Amino acid sequence: MSWSQQNIENYTLEMYNDAQKLTSKELLAKNVNDESWAEVFLTLNASINNYTKDTLYLKELAKQVANDKQTKLKGTSRLIIWDRITTGDIIFEGKGLVMDNDLFTVAGRSNQILQSLTKKNFGFVTINTTKKELSILKNKWLDFLSNKPVTEFKPVEFKNAKIAEISAPEATKALIISLQENPLKTDIIKKCLKNIYNLDEMPKDKTSSANYCNPDTYTLSYLGMLFGDEKTDENKDANWWRNFWDKNHNNLVWNTEKGFYQIKK
Repeated sequence: MSWSQQNIENYTLEMYNDAQKLTSKELLAKNVNDESWAEVFLTLNASINNYTKDTLYLKELAKQVANDKQTKLKGTSRLIIWDRITTGDIIFEGKGLVMDNDLFTVAGRSNQILQSLTKKNFGFVTINTTKKELSILKNKWLDFLSNKPVTEFKPVEFKNAKIAEISAPEATKALIISLQENPLKTDIIKKCLKNIYNLDEMPKDKTSSANYCNPDTYTLSYLGMLFGDEKTDENKDANWWRNFWDKNHNNLVWNTEKGFYQIKK
């Protein structure tokens, strides 16, 4: 799911250079107050570049894992957080950078930085993580940083998945939700068609590369992979997938041999 730093909205070299000069104390304050994806990325990037071995910084970050303050981030183009796509806080554009932590919260941002700096995982901060669970996660980090033994979290593995990042149930749900009509998605499509292909509407030719201006082109392909379709079925539109999910999501099982979902009989 291709992504580069050039995809970050309102991201400049000047911002990058300024972030690299921040002290650990300033980065901690920045992490609490970041309001855009560009700002969040810069905090993460500056932490990785400058404070990977700073145990005091890591411990202060661990304390922030208990902070459930939430901010609706701006400029989230090509950022993929499945729960936030489901809630409509992020528009799925067909590709981008998948983040497993909820970066809309201080806790999620802190946990992401800690995971990136230490290469350890004691669990993710999601949209549904409770205050009690945040406290437990914070203590796991503090124990680890004090050289105490802590059992690592092992994410569920979707064996033989075509694309691992889209295979979890929350990702599948988000993909289906993203197919529904949304004026922000319509604006993204229009801008892409105009800026890249000088078109005012989607082409009639299904083989035209301009069809990839519509994120649904990617999404329908991903859903086909997830359910073993050998080719795209044009009858399976947004309403079909929504009805399918509502009816069957509690009965889906992962076929580890074939690498896609099936309905439990």
